[in-house]
Amino acid sequence: MGHHNALFREQLLHMLCGSAIFVVLGSIAVALDLAASAVEHMGVSAFTHRAVAFTAHTMLAVDLVLFGLYLAKSSWLLVKETFQ
Repeated sequence: MGHHNALFREQLLHMLCGSAIFVVLGSIAVALDLAASAVEHMGVSAFTHRAVAFTAHTMLAVDLVLFGLYLAKSSWLLVKETFQ
């Protein structure tokens, strides 16, 4: 039973660390979106503003999709480990 608990804790720690990485990447995307607003007020071209904003939105969308997939897979592995 001790080995089972250790694997369960290890999987939970893995999920926590992975989630922290996705939060950091999402925060970078939010910072980039704030930067897009800032460069707009600096008087840069509309193309540059749109490029920075598009990059921020794409980065956040990809991060959210991958985070969802990561949580689904990790949860499945955790459930599978729990019932073994």
